[in-house]
Amino acid sequence: MRDGLIPNLFPEGEQAGLYHTADATLWYFHAIDRYVRATGDRQTLRGLLPVLRDIVDHHLRGTRFGIGVDPSDGLLRQGQEGYQLTWMDAKVGDWVVTPRRGKAVEINALWYNALRLLTQWLVDEAQPTPIHCFASRASLSVV
Repeated sequence: MRDGLIPNLFPEGEQAGLYHTADATLWYFHAIDRYVRATGDRQTLRGLLPVLRDIVDHHLRGTRFGIGVDPSDGLLRQGQEGYQLTWMDAKVGDWVVTPRRGKAVEINALWYNALRLLTQWLVDEAQPTPIHCFASRASLSVV
């Protein structure tokens, strides 16, 4: 993880990954949820909680490529000229075919899901700082 993002691509022959994605990190929460449901492996989940909280903190403060929460409405925004940051990452030369800048609905659905999952995991693991502190700063009502 770097600046609250996980890599979305490891270029062939390269050691360093690329971190230009708004959705891969949020899909990570979904994948962890499915893994824990399938295996019951709460120890791995407990080990990941500090990383997951750091991801949410970075998204609330803002991170690379304009990815961050808009404090006026709590929605996650993203986008930077010249980058394709969502699963619709088609790019031809310098032309970003589907830029998806702004507050894409699918990104905000993933953001809400990440907050909801982290809330439940922190409650289940009796963590001292509940996610509702994050959610209230993001103007979201997490149930």
